[in-house]
Amino acid sequence: MKVSEVMTTEYETVEKDQQLAKALNLMRKKKGITRLIVMHDKKPVGILSFRDVADKLGTYKTEGISPKELYVASAMTTPIISVEPNTDIKEAANIMFDKRISSLLVMEGDVLKGLLRKFDLLKVYSSCKKIKVADLMTSNPMRITESERVISARNTMVEKNISILPVVNEENIVGIIDDETLADALARFREQIPIKHQKSRIQEFFVGQVMKTDPPTIFEYQPLCDAIIVFEKTMYKGVFVLDENKKLVGILTLTDITKAIVEGKK
Repeated sequence: MKVSEVMTTEYETVEKDQQLAKALNLMRKKKGITRLIVMHDKKPVGILSFRDVADKLGTYKTEGISPKELYVASAMTTPIISVEPNTDIKEAANIMFDKRISSLLVMEGDVLKGLLRKFDLLKVYSSCKKIKVADLMTSNPMRITESERVISARNTMVEKNISILPVVNEENIVGIIDDETLADALARFREQIPIKHQKSRIQEFFVGQVMKTDPPTIFEYQPLCDAIIVFEKTMYKGVFVLDENKKLVGILTLTDITKAIVEGKK
């Protein structure tokens, strides 16, 4: 299977000198858009994702600075990494897994043809009924509580290269924190809290205040096809896996699926 068969041509672009706040608002408004292709002189020069925004707004270097005062160029991931439309999908998946990135530009010469995301790799699994969720999931995932500080959650996700975390209360999953949640929460914090109060108030900004309360779950014995439906419906980067007693035992992420393609499990 070739990249051209699964890539998306429904993407959004933004100029590198655009305000970061406006770029974030564009991603908020466009359902299913988790990243923007950054352009300069009509050529792609980078990628801006929710993770990039969260990383930028979560660092001490931008303390006291509103997203309206920052620009896309200061947060985007660059240089771009691209593949050609006729690249084998396994090769593209290997690049994403090896480089620890979630998307590739699809270029034909200097012409932008599309965007390949980990979400698009879900289309590769024609035999998903034969694969169980338990076969691909990551067991014993890291988890956080509602009382953890937002900035601590952000730091953990950056250090561990995690895009999604379950929020638990004892043994029960009560919420979800992901790149989009953090980017949105940190942006609103910077916009709404006076600069002189931000340093102290960030210590009183907790996960329970910003988490999403609709955590996606699936049972470990279900076929991968069921998980793919959840991914496509929620557009989350991970699905929390439960055992028959409804206890959290794992997480199935888009990275797990990408790794499986690299290893030939499809």
